[in-house]
Order: sequence, then structure tokens, then C-alpha cells
Amino acid sequence: MCRSTRISGIVLRVLGAVLLIAAALKGYQLLSEPVANTNIWTYRPFLILQVELELAMGVWLLCGLFRKVAWVVVLACFSLFSLVTLYKGLTGAASCGCFGSVHVNPWITLGAIDLPAVVGLALWRPLGCLDPLRSLLRRQASIHGVMVAFLTPVPSSARLTLAVLLVLAVLGITTPILALNEPLTVTSTYEVLEPESWIGQKLPILDQIDIGDRLGKGTWLLLFYHYDCPDCREAIPKYEQMARDLDGNGDVLRIALVEVPPYGPAVLGTGAFCTLGRLAATKEWFITTPAAALLTNTRVKAAWPQFAPDCSTVIAEIAASERETAASASTRDR
Repeated sequence: MCRSTRISGIVLRVLGAVLLIAAALKGYQLLSEPVANTNIWTYRPFLILQVELELAMGVWLLCGLFRKVAWVVVLACFSLFSLVTLYKGLTGAASCGCFGSVHVNPWITLGAIDLPAVVGLALWRPLGCLDPLRSLLRRQASIHGVMVAFLTPVPSSARLTLAVLLVLAVLGITTPILALNEPLTVTSTYEVLEPESWIGQKLPILDQIDIGDRLGKGTWLLLFYHYDCPDCREAIPKYEQMARDLDGNGDVLRIALVEVPPYGPAVLGTGAFCTLGRLAATKEWFITTPAAALLTNTRVKAAWPQFAPDCSTVIAEIAASERETAASASTRDR
């Protein structure tokens, strides 16, 4: 066995261990923390599938079977990881999300794991793994011939059976554990916030907002944001402009920007027209930002989860609320 092939085997096994660690940490997070379930990237079944694929791939790489196929699959996998991590770094995400509750800056993951993995795989690859592809491009080999070339050398029946049984055992144990043990939505250490469930009630987290006493009277539009949320960064200037346009009409609507912990660098302007507040860091809050809520004397009249409504939408809700209040008063008078 040549030196390049030996190093390639080591690289594949190291990456297999990395995938197993990442899968274990993500699995632990799924068992201990809720997920947003707002899109494909935060959909719990998709996250479980991601964990199981990483577990299966990790076991496969550690077993050292079909190295040529493994090299192609892992190269494609870590190339995709690099693109996703780069996007998260460029958009200012605080964590790459690769290691569950262990938050790692995307730039660190990109520079220390993803890109080195791609470079290492490109430099050290199994002997002859590119020859079948070259033959196919030159039309010197059929697709069947390429597949046969990639699957050689074929492991012994006993080794292949053991590897398959190991993968099935790992997936058979972890899948039902993750699928049947969804964490609670409210505990002493974290809470899932669902703005749509607040409508018609007093704002349940009012006491957890540092400007809660100011929000008790009048009509307020609250925008909940995370400092590293790209959509929030787009919404905040628009809300500052909205507050500027409404300046002097505080009896109609006032706007408050409420930062959700963990706190980060300021993403606001002067804050001269918006009221700035923070949700207390007494626990971990799970909410998909931006999210907005319309309050009148502490009661939630409307809510927009995962969305920052524009001024016309908010004014329409205020008008509808006033009509509803007038109709209720008229009914009582009768």
C-alpha cells in the first residue's frame, strides 16, 4: 500500500470520528433542547435524519470499507459543509450549528475543520480513485465498469456483514430515542416562545422585559430580534424609520425593539425614536426572529411569528382592534 493511500485512510477515519462527535452533540441537543420547527433547517425530523446520516457515515469511514466511494461521498459532504459554514459566517451567525449546544464560530469551523478536510481529501486520496472517472469521460469505460472499479477491493463477507450490522444497530438504537423523546417547551432553564399563542392575553413575558413598566400603557409594537439574525438587521432600520415617521403620535403607536439573549454587538442606529429593551437572560429563550407583537395596555392584539410586519399592516390591525372594541362596547350598552 502506497504512502498516499495510507494517509488517505487516516484522513477518512479522522473525518469519520469528527462526524460521530458532531452527530452525538447534535443528538444530545435534540434530547435536551426544543427546536423551532419553522422551516426545513429547524424541522425536527430533518435534524434527526441529519444525525442518523452522520452516524452512519462516521461508522462507515471508521470501518474503512469501499474507500474510493467513501472518498467521493465525504469530499462532496465536506465541500457542502464548507459552503454552508461560509454562508453562516458571511451572514454573521454566532454558531455554525455543527456541534449542537457547543457553539463554534462559523469562521473557526470553516478554517479548522471544513476547508482542511476538503484540502486533505484532495491531496491524499485512495490509489486509482480518479482513473474510473477519467475512463468514463474518455468513453473508455461504461458506467457499470466505473461502479465496479469504485467498489473494489471488495471486503470479505464477514467484515462487510459486521459493518452493516454495526450501522443498523447504531441507527436502530438512536432513531427511536431521538424520535420519541422530544423535550418540554418550558423548563427552569429554557422556554419556547410562541407569539401566536399570546393573542388575546396579557403579554406573558412582560415581567421579563427590562422596559416592561413602560409597555404597560398605550399601544406598542414590539420587535423581538437576535443580534446575529440577518432578517432582523434588515427589519430594524425599517422600524426605526417607522418610529421616526410616527414621532409625535405616541398615542397611536410606539415602537420597542427587544433584544433576545445572548446579547451581542449593537445592530441599532441611534435609537432616538425607538424604545430599546432586552429580554432578561434568566433562561434561554427559543424564538424565531424577527417576531413582532402588537400590545394595547399589555394585552396582545396581534402577533407575527418569524415576520416583521410593515407599517400599513400594523395600522390595519390597530384599526381592526379599535372597531372590535367599539362593537363590544356598543353591545354592552344595549
